[in-house]
Amino acid sequence: MKKYLQAAGIWALIIPLAILNGGLREVVLAGLGRLALPLSGLILSGAILLVARLLIPRIAGCKRRDYLVFGILWCALTNLFELGMLLMAGGGLSDYLESFNFLDGNLWVLVVLTTLLAPLAAQRWKEKDRKEAV
Repeated sequence: MKKYLQAAGIWALIIPLAILNGGLREVVLAGLGRLALPLSGLILSGAILLVARLLIPRIAGCKRRDYLVFGILWCALTNLFELGMLLMAGGGLSDYLESFNFLDGNLWVLVVLTTLLAPLAAQRWKEKDRKEAV
């Protein structure tokens, strides 16, 4: 149970990065017009991968299944957080579902898939690092 709490804690570190990314999009990237939204999605996905790469391997005693569970946990938390933020802002489920429409440049689906797969990728990087160290 401890490792799942640690994984949830690592996910919580992504929240401030996502908020900063939103600020970056609104203040800096907005000048790029239609490129701002997809670029923001790419930046956030990269930040999630970086956090996973640096911190997930520090959770001791994990099996492959644990990394899969971490990804499912991260994905669920991400979606619940986003839905909660939209509801608090007066939006609804339709607004949440619209965020998955990548045709308008919104790469939220990429962010969600990244949260799902980042812990597994971190586990693979950890194995690769271990092999290279030998």
